[in-house]
Amino acid sequence: MKTALAALDRALNRLYLLCGVIAAGAIVMIAVLVALSILSRLAGIYVGGLTEGAGYAMAAAGTFGLAYTFGSGGHIRVDLVLNLLPSRPRAITELLALAVTTGVIAFLTYYFIRMVTISWKFGDLSDGSDELPLWLPQFPAASGFAVFALALCHHLIRYLVTREVTWSSGADNLLEEQSGD
Repeated sequence: MKTALAALDRALNRLYLLCGVIAAGAIVMIAVLVALSILSRLAGIYVGGLTEGAGYAMAAAGTFGLAYTFGSGGHIRVDLVLNLLPSRPRAITELLALAVTTGVIAFLTYYFIRMVTISWKFGDLSDGSDELPLWLPQFPAASGFAVFALALCHHLIRYLVTREVTWSSGADNLLEEQSGD
């Protein structure tokens, strides 16, 4: 049983890494589309959809990067108060914060998926010059939120079992780290 859980943990961490790679690719896509937009304007050529495409890539980068960033401790946390708490109240506070965050992101994920489904069902098109079916750019954003919700559930269960804080940046006390300078 323990080896199966460890294998699942490794598989999920690989999924989060893949999402990080997708987010990085989307950031490269933003740079390419913006550069193409600038160059095409300088050349006096209109290429429709470049600005919209950059916006869609930004949404994908932002949402696909959530799970990877959370797992690697890159999300902003206010640890100043947590570090002052004794271990038991700190554990309860960590658990409460993670549970609330998981619930909120699961709620958002549900409505993101619902938005994609509605856009698909009604054939909504973007207002931009590309007239792209809206579910196409919405789907990556919903997928990114879904993986983030999965990551939060994964880390919540892992925390309940091990009491191990896997989402922190590693510095337990920012005040101690600064005093060594």
